[in-house]
Amino acid sequence: MRGKWLLIALTIATLILLVGAVPTSAAPNQGGIVHIVRRGETLYSIARRYGVDVWALARANGITNPNRIYVGQRLIIPSGRPSRGVIHIVRPGETLIYISLRYRVSIWAIIKANNITDPNHIYVGQRLFIPGVAPPAPKPQPPLSPSVSYPGPWSGEYFDNITLATPAYTTRSDESINFNWGYGPPAGGMPTNSFSVRWTGTFHFDEGTYRFYAKVDDGVRVYVDGTCIIDGWRDGALRLYTADQALTAGNHTVQVEYYDRIQVARIYFWWKLVAGPTPTPTPGPTPTPPPGEGWFGQFYNNMDLQDPPFATRYDPWIGFEWGTDSPMPEMRSDFFSIRWTTTVHLNTDTYRFCAMSDDGVRIWVDGQRVLDEWHPNNGIAYCGEHWVETGDHEIKVEYYEEGGNALIYVWWEAAD
Repeated sequence: MRGKWLLIALTIATLILLVGAVPTSAAPNQGGIVHIVRRGETLYSIARRYGVDVWALARANGITNPNRIYVGQRLIIPSGRPSRGVIHIVRPGETLIYISLRYRVSIWAIIKANNITDPNHIYVGQRLFIPGVAPPAPKPQPPLSPSVSYPGPWSGEYFDNITLATPAYTTRSDESINFNWGYGPPAGGMPTNSFSVRWTGTFHFDEGTYRFYAKVDDGVRVYVDGTCIIDGWRDGALRLYTADQALTAGNHTVQVEYYDRIQVARIYFWWKLVAGPTPTPTPGPTPTPPPGEGWFGQFYNNMDLQDPPFATRYDPWIGFEWGTDSPMPEMRSDFFSIRWTTTVHLNTDTYRFCAMSDDGVRIWVDGQRVLDEWHPNNGIAYCGEHWVETGDHEIKVEYYEEGGNALIYVWWEAAD
């Protein structure tokens, strides 16, 4: 009996030693969740997946270029920052005291949330996380115009993956591509996220130029006769893509590819005739408004200011933060550009012409380029100095948006 109890005691002691020998690395990560970057993911999509701010995610991993992550990279998902808050972009003349008063948040809370060591040193274009502030309610998406007619029918292939990898989970005929699946599946038994669809149809077109529209959350590609005319194959909230395509009279094959990664799944696709077979007249010279009457803006559905413009209008000033929205209905929310021109009266002096933009911007004064920052940008302010004599002067601003948030501010001041 004594030997039996001795054997039991030895067994228990051995188990205790084995438990104590488990490596400390087996303990849960106390610093946050670790995410392994997969093919097709962006820093934005990963931040959205975990409900964290993309800039907090970048800071937590020492990332200086949010557009550059790689497959297999290990990212720490921060958990220490308050989940409730908004991002504020510092503008000219703002101080931490001004920003804290604006949001009614303690200046020390802002300093702590952004790891600021010198409260007197913030810079134009800096992104500050304002803790404890409820983000603005999302803008309700306006319904599509009742005049929109959705073409069809389509042959649809539905896949239970985001890469259109065969075999298809199911196939069916759809009357139109006009779906808001919300948080549900596109077909019975399919996953509610991480799925893709390919629709194919052949339709008769009269000769002319057609504008193709795709409004989606998340990714979309559109092909006409095998040529890709829209490529929005990336994660993102509901946004609109358009492309103009000249077609001959006859049948043409249209193919639409779509994927949803997470959250709400929506896609709407249609087209309309924008020009008949008669060539579009060459546009005349760009009008310039009289001094003090605003900016003449030409808006393009491409990043290269290629004519013809999608729309034109007068703007009283250049100061816009569109976020992930488009500058106007039915215009793209990404991959667009704008040219503004105006005439202003300036006195003899050296002026500093400045712009804060996301993404690229250029400024000309009387045909001379004084600022050239034609590259992706995250809301950093740049200035260029130029001397003028008293009189009227023509100012031209060119801007393009590549992806993500869109903003631009332009101003000038006499140089000290």
